[in-house]
Amino acid sequence: MSNIDWKSYPGLNGISPEKLNMLTSILSQAESVKSDSLIPFFLKSASEANKKGISFSDSETDLILNVLKTRMSKQDIQKIDTIRKLSQMIAKKQANS
Repeated sequence: MSNIDWKSYPGLNGISPEKLNMLTSILSQAESVKSDSLIPFFLKSASEANKKGISFSDSETDLILNVLKTRMSKQDIQKIDTIRKLSQMIAKKQANS
């Protein structure tokens, strides 16, 4: 996905300019991050966005992760996928409570 125009990703329809700028910044910065540091980079970036009052939808998070995964090892991709599944299960459980 990093070789195609990620801004045409369907999950970005109607995204605010502020979020689009944040996504652009995260993905641009990620290009200079070593592949074995992408998970901590993503977590730090998400935290910084939250501090600015920006939260990403599931489709926006998927976009970021899919772009980052193109440079990750299989092991890191499995970690990300596991963390993502767990967070979705927790969110679903909380929504049902």
